[in-house]
Amino acid sequence: MINSFQKIIIPTRPQPDTIVGIFLLKNFGQQKYPGIEKAIVEILQELPKGETASSLEGKGVLVLDVGKGRFDHHQTMKTLSELIANDLEISSNPAIQKLLAYSERDDKYGKGTISQDPLDKAFGLSGLITSLNKSFPGKPEKIIEIILILLKAHYIEERKRTEEIPGEFKEKLEKKEAEVFEVKQGKKDLKVVLLESDNMSIAGWLRSSQGIKSDVVCQKMSSGYVNIMTRPLKKVDLRWLAAYLRNEEAIIRGKKLRYLTSDLMKPGKVLGVPEWYYDRATNSILNGGTNPKGIEPTLIPLERIKKFIKEALSNKTQR
Repeated sequence: MINSFQKIIIPTRPQPDTIVGIFLLKNFGQQKYPGIEKAIVEILQELPKGETASSLEGKGVLVLDVGKGRFDHHQTMKTLSELIANDLEISSNPAIQKLLAYSERDDKYGKGTISQDPLDKAFGLSGLITSLNKSFPGKPEKIIEIILILLKAHYIEERKRTEEIPGEFKEKLEKKEAEVFEVKQGKKDLKVVLLESDNMSIAGWLRSSQGIKSDVVCQKMSSGYVNIMTRPLKKVDLRWLAAYLRNEEAIIRGKKLRYLTSDLMKPGKVLGVPEWYYDRATNSILNGGTNPKGIEPTLIPLERIKKFIKEALSNKTQR
């Protein structure tokens, strides 16, 4: 039994598939390969004389893609990251599926970035790894360290999207802290989600094809801020809703506005009711957005906002 793995050997400069494989080992392999998360990376085109991948593993050295060992993907039809995922029994983990797909596409087909646009190719992950290899020759650890940060950020968001957020939303529905209903706007049927959550990623998931394809999400945070976001492709008309919210906010705060309804429908801010910003670029109505500096939480109760959503989005102008 190895007390600790101190080294990872690779045969050449770090490639996307190699780096993804090392990411999997360092983040999921600690139990099977103790110490692997701190193991250094060394480039060796051939193993030391008299050594094999198996004998080196017995000395705390994990060999990847060289020496015809179990992690030499050149002996199989699989990618290195796929071999490692199978070995760690995490192949079915939904949060790493894009990583595995990217590795396969880059390694087998040379299409880590499909776009032929020069900017896309230069700033795509595969292009950046190529640039790092040219800038830091002979320094695989430095290159891998930089890319692992990016892969970690991707994995965290994928875990939220595939595991944490679906679980949270299900729990919210069960606790009656979330509600799904439909509103008809002209010929469009709009799916609306109303919920209370401090998760800044949940609105994006709810609107995505991986979520429930909600057309409108109204999210209230524990701080009292409420933001209303839409799916851009659905082209939801938010003008009446903006007018309703601004008018109600002014009434509750004891402000007398001298605006026509058309003025309250305008994008941006309306003087006297800074609490509601109508952002036409993202087609959303924001009470502070993600960084509410200088903006107070709305005083409109969530049930009242729900009523406005149903009336305003269906163009029922009488309250």
